[in-house]
Amino acid sequence: MPSYFSHFVHRQWVLNVPKPTASFASKVAIVTGGNSGLGKESVKHLVRLGASKVIIASRNKSKGEQAKLEILSSMRCSADVLEVWELDIESPTSIKAFVDRANRLDRLDALLNNAGVSTVKYKLSYGTEQAVGVNVIGTILLAIQLVPKLKETARAFGVTPHMTFTQSALYRLAKYPENPGDDIFAYMGNEKNVLMASQNQYHISKLMLNWAIIKLSSIVDPIKSQDPNPIVINSVDPMFCKTGIARDLPIQIKLIFKVFEFVFARPAEEGARRIVTAASSGRETHGQYLQSDGQLIYEDVVISNEGVKRGNYVWDLLCKKLEEIQPGVLANLRSS
Repeated sequence: MPSYFSHFVHRQWVLNVPKPTASFASKVAIVTGGNSGLGKESVKHLVRLGASKVIIASRNKSKGEQAKLEILSSMRCSADVLEVWELDIESPTSIKAFVDRANRLDRLDALLNNAGVSTVKYKLSYGTEQAVGVNVIGTILLAIQLVPKLKETARAFGVTPHMTFTQSALYRLAKYPENPGDDIFAYMGNEKNVLMASQNQYHISKLMLNWAIIKLSSIVDPIKSQDPNPIVINSVDPMFCKTGIARDLPIQIKLIFKVFEFVFARPAEEGARRIVTAASSGRETHGQYLQSDGQLIYEDVVISNEGVKRGNYVWDLLCKKLEEIQPGVLANLRSS
């Protein structure tokens, strides 16, 4: 714990985070959760770097439109550059409609999977605890369906599209259940099996997402692939930033969180620098987790023998779950 805390303090108070510089000229990007916090600041960076179109994916259309107006005012860009599309990661129907619309785009160069939830209240989503349902199941359900569009763009334009997931270093603190049985998603669908007060479910969701990203990237353009037009799938820790992630916390916990945020949190704009940098990083980051300092390091909880075993278990169950939710969805990986 002390080593983690010292690392945390360094990245929050000391670490220099340069602005991304790679051009996004002529490129099209989607930012989920793009109406606030890290997502909105990522949209601003993409506009600054010349993106021809940035789609703000928002569960609440009116909030997305408000974010668009704020960005247009601050960035002074053409209104044609920004579009607001409705997307509810908890709804397979909403995800499918969003994907169908995205498939009609001329191209898709970057998918920034930024939407997520953190809560201490127990709720169900996709038949499991909400943080796991949204941050893992819903997020991967969307990602898998947009793989073919990213691959199509790579072939048609000779570019390297990116799929970047907003991660969290808090995955290191996850208390993984000792015996989740045959189905960890069903296990967490029972409130008595989860730890909500400590936000452990958020930590676990990010740990499980790491495993899903590793498996997804190994299927889609493995690093030794001979495909002349691969895509890059990676994840990034944007540091602890001032965002709206605590909006659903009980008032007592929220007050404590706000004090902690005041002392340690960096501006969301600085976290967005890391996200957009990852979304323009080289092929060497494929399947990798980019720490806040840019190093490509997974902790042992992810890549140890036990971690790999758990990761395979989670991935197999996740694939089964996705097929139950939307039969045939895994064909997107085979047709890419």
